[in-house]
Amino acid sequence: MSVRILVVILALFVLAQWLRLWRLRILGQESSSRRADLAGLRKAAGWRWAGLALGLFAAIQMARFGPLGLGLMFAPVVFGLCVIGGVAVGELATIPWPDDVRTAAVETRAVGHYLPRRLGGLVAASTLLLGAILVTTTIMGSADDGGRAGRSLLRQCSAQLSESAGPWPGLFYSVPLAIAVVAGLLCAGVALRRVVQRPRRGSAAELVAADDMLRRRSAEAVVAATGVMVATSLTGVSLTAAGKLLGFSCPPLWWTVLGFLLLAIAALMSLLLIWCLALLAGSRIRPVLWQDSARPTDGARP
Repeated sequence: MSVRILVVILALFVLAQWLRLWRLRILGQESSSRRADLAGLRKAAGWRWAGLALGLFAAIQMARFGPLGLGLMFAPVVFGLCVIGGVAVGELATIPWPDDVRTAAVETRAVGHYLPRRLGGLVAASTLLLGAILVTTTIMGSADDGGRAGRSLLRQCSAQLSESAGPWPGLFYSVPLAIAVVAGLLCAGVALRRVVQRPRRGSAAELVAADDMLRRRSAEAVVAATGVMVATSLTGVSLTAAGKLLGFSCPPLWWTVLGFLLLAIAALMSLLLIWCLALLAGSRIRPVLWQDSARPTDGARP
């Protein structure tokens, strides 16, 4: 396993070096000032890709460790935090040096100008749904044989017969997961604020267009990473809870309804997860090219 990871990292490094040389040839015909500005924008995109690669590696390692499945539960959160951190570092890397003499138009930028509205709404709704399901499973949970609170689901079928099933996503899992997700959301908020507040690197129309495109792609990467974190967590909790609810021989009717509802939620979250991963790995968050920055359809703001 470790050998394969090293091979992947080496291949990514070689690809990054090839892309760097290719971009240098593209920028060779531009002025030195604009070349430096566009190189800074591409540096931010590079940090975003570095966060994506580090997130994959860290999530795989986290899933392998941790008692009673806690490592696997935290893996998507770790992935999201790495991607978000890469975006934040990339935005900091594009801040102009203090001794640079630059001009910029007076403008007001807000987070809403750069957020992907449809994806952002789905991620926000999924986060609220995750919180509601964790509260529900926490209330329903019971202690397991080892005395760990909320790690088992108990059903008293009759005076003589009772059944229990686990692991159940109760207090033992829900509180650490909720804390981790809240920490991820706070980091996402800080990263989005950094995306909006970062100073522009120049006032030329081409650089403004490239800068706005980079902000949108950075915001999209933050929201997509948050979506991966929330959707994966919600899928895991829903599947685990549904399997236990539907596995009892004497479940009440509302347990059966809840079990099938959780299965439907898991299916929907799987689609959201695929969408977020496609955005993170797809062409929409590639480093901004000079030709792209000069197009008026990129949504440049004056």
